Amino acid sequence: MTHSQPEISPYDSGTRYEPKLWQPNSEAVAEVMRSDEAGDIGNVDFTNGENGTVITAHVSRGNDGMYTVHLLPMCDEDQIRVEFHREKGLAIIEPGTSRPV
Repeated sequence: MTHSQPEISPYDSGTRYEPKLWQPNSEAVAEVMRSDEAGDIGNVDFTNGENGTVITAHVSRGNDGMYTVHLLPMCDEDQIRVEFHREKGLAIIEPGTSRPV
């Protein structure tokens, strides 16, 4: 009888960082609302194998109807590449190619 190896998830192997919600439930959201820090609602930390935050992200919608993905790097900015996946191809933003606003 052969024992099969347990499947290793992308989180376990380190190829994908694990999301950690800032507010894990409705009680935590209510607490943040009461504390006047509502801007933190919806933030997600992505942590590495050492449980260190690599990036914090959230998505918002502006008055103009546009969606904006907000990324806050917690590591060296030269270590971040953004890939924008869409039907007609892939757009990649490499470190040092963004424009300040």
